[in-house]
Amino acid sequence: MTPLLRMLFLVMFLIIVLVIFSTRETDNRVYNPSDSFFKENIIWQHNNKAYTLLLHSMTINDSSISAYSVKFDTIMIFSILEPDLNYIYNKIGNVPYTPVQCIKCHNAK
Repeated sequence: MTPLLRMLFLVMFLIIVLVIFSTRETDNRVYNPSDSFFKENIIWQHNNKAYTLLLHSMTINDSSISAYSVKFDTIMIFSILEPDLNYIYNKIGNVPYTPVQCIKCHNAK
């Protein structure tokens, strides 16, 4: 066997191992809707009004955030400034779930 062919098989083997490992790791994260994390709210003030938003549903964009409001039963979008962004990052901390998972139960109407 030539060294080039051996190298090719080795690289293919490593790629297969990495793919299997990464899919196995992502499957280990279990979505648990009864987790108390899904009940945590954040009070957001905007234009002299206060909104209660579900913390786990927050999605941060460049100049806006979106989150689900239980009272209005919809996803709301707010423009934000840099200090607000820092506040949100401090509140969210290490969120165990991705926003894509949150969209499964909170849809814009």
